[in-house]
Amino acid sequence: MMTEEDILAAEENLRQAMLASDVDMLDQLLSEDLVFVNHLGQVFDKDADLEGHGSGALRLTRLELGEPVIRFLSAGAVVVVQASVAGQSAGADFAAQLRYTRVWQWVDERPQVVAGHCTVIIDASS
Repeated sequence: MMTEEDILAAEENLRQAMLASDVDMLDQLLSEDLVFVNHLGQVFDKDADLEGHGSGALRLTRLELGEPVIRFLSAGAVVVVQASVAGQSAGADFAAQLRYTRVWQWVDERPQVVAGHCTVIIDASS
């Protein structure tokens, strides 16, 4: 069963892996069954997510997370967190305030993201 410490450690490992485009770590943290919906409504699987980081199409220079909201499920947890993000995507600079929702599941003795979604925050005060 996952603990809050497990989730917080996994979230930090994911943050660090995304910043470093560490495909090996991302491979461990993302489920083979991953479904991720980005802020544009595009749907990605694990291979596409890893490809973006591995190819350099996505490079993050800032990923600062706010205090997460964690809700435990019978076999995992849902995490909602606000993020200040900057970097390059397809060669263009970007910066955004986003809110991520991730579903973590305990797989092979470790937490893995099985689903995720992010959206642009229009009013960062909420």
